[in-house]
Amino acid sequence: MDFKGYFNTINKNGCPSDCVLKKNGKIALIPPPDEILGIMISRDPTVRWLPQYEKYEGNREKLFETEAIPKLLIRRIAGFMKNYLTENDKEGLYATISQKTYWTHLHKCFTGAPKKGFTEFKHANAIKCADQWLSGELDHIINDKPKFILALGKDVEDWVKGWREKRKTEIEIINLLHPSPQNNLIWTRKAKEIIKKTEESIWELMKYAR
Repeated sequence: MDFKGYFNTINKNGCPSDCVLKKNGKIALIPPPDEILGIMISRDPTVRWLPQYEKYEGNREKLFETEAIPKLLIRRIAGFMKNYLTENDKEGLYATISQKTYWTHLHKCFTGAPKKGFTEFKHANAIKCADQWLSGELDHIINDKPKFILALGKDVEDWVKGWREKRKTEIEIINLLHPSPQNNLIWTRKAKEIIKKTEESIWELMKYAR
């Protein structure tokens, strides 16, 4: 089975039986591009994005244009590297992420604040989900020989590192902070101790965007 064939098998019926969202969650699935240069993995889709997802479900181009991780990440990188990236660099970055990157999640179902009636993100449940679905995605997609995995956030970084060690593959992993407002201090260069590391990761990504 090729990757697109595997992608079409992802559904609630195959979710772990003890997943807390097995019966009432909605899986976020973003169709892959025709050419997969890289894979971007974010932690979990949030209920704030759910209305936009439901509006454009199945339409990759439209989903990438919503106010979600891809667009936010591009803005974050452009702002963080504003003194270093040319307009051509920014255009290349946009084209790479929007047209040649498969976007998926560690935890497939939408999460939200419990006080508003939603199920919050839980690391243990995310690992169950990733072991079931993300592992299969990467095991199949690796046959298409993508160049990199862009891991957003510590939860994703740790899981992907373990997956690569088990599979003994040499695919490059680029670790970046999640573009969430919670990381504003870093993305606005106020957390000076991590500026160099973030710059290095962005330059690694830019190798594929030029």
